[in-house]
Amino acid sequence: MTGSRVIGVMLLILWSVSLTAEMVPIQSPSVQFINQHNSDPALQFSDHSIDVDDQRLHYVSAGTGKLILFYHGFPSYWYMWKNQLLDLAADYRVVAVDGLGANLSAKPNELAPYHVSALSRQLKALVEALVGDEGFVLVGHDWGGALAWSYAQQYPQGLDKLVVLNAPPTNLFLELLRSNPDQRKASTYIARLKDAAQNQTVDEKYANRMASFAYGSMVNRGLISASEGELYKTALTRPGAVVGGIKWYQANIPELDKITDDDFWPSTKASTEVESMLIWGEDDTTFVPAFIDQLPNYAKDLRIEVLPGVRHWPPLEAPDKVNRLIREFIEAP
Repeated sequence: MTGSRVIGVMLLILWSVSLTAEMVPIQSPSVQFINQHNSDPALQFSDHSIDVDDQRLHYVSAGTGKLILFYHGFPSYWYMWKNQLLDLAADYRVVAVDGLGANLSAKPNELAPYHVSALSRQLKALVEALVGDEGFVLVGHDWGGALAWSYAQQYPQGLDKLVVLNAPPTNLFLELLRSNPDQRKASTYIARLKDAAQNQTVDEKYANRMASFAYGSMVNRGLISASEGELYKTALTRPGAVVGGIKWYQANIPELDKITDDDFWPSTKASTEVESMLIWGEDDTTFVPAFIDQLPNYAKDLRIEVLPGVRHWPPLEAPDKVNRLIREFIEAP
């Protein structure tokens, strides 16, 4: 074999190895962890990403069948739904998103992509890419829940059922901030978050302190393991992740004394006729429970389930109850 042919063969081999390496999906640390600790070896989760409006959305999927799409809040990422994903993936196609600004999704500097209207359009594009015009179920918590309500108000087509945990609709939340003194008091943390981002004091130390505060207590309460606490910390301390989460507040919540009807989306009184269920941790202090009395004005076909002794994180605090409620709700005729 001549020297040129040897070089050619070597280049071909190198090219083939490179192509193979590119084709092998790379698992994120959290996907590796959930697959390693999954008791069903036949059930494997995988990483995916999609570009929508020039913004990358990362998501994780497993299972087959009807789509159940999960959207988290702040400060969190897709893995907070672990218990629900493992339970439901046996019978459904489950997809859990890293919301814009979180973990492995894009973290744009501009505020416009974080407005609930843009987030809803992005979510709609993701759904169309996943299932086209087939029916699906949407599940959201915290900011992901507020977004889910707004999505159902604006884009009800194809959304068979909606499940929200510990969150009011975005337009109802703004109304509470405008008119309810107790909600204003409970939401004073929002101004502190926005000030930190505006004054550029959100650095690595800030992110580590937030992770320790948010997830240290979860580890201490036995809601997640120490190893999982490190996964949460890794997600939150990725460059730009904390600021990305704060941008949801900056883009959607004006100064409380300057809230006008123009700030509401889709509108001040927008509601949805999608069959909906609110799962409410009764000991939550993030949102005032008074919103539950007003919720029927925003969701016309509504079921409410209250979990005594549960705080703001029902998917982690009461996973078995949450799993059962979701199954019963989506499987009911």
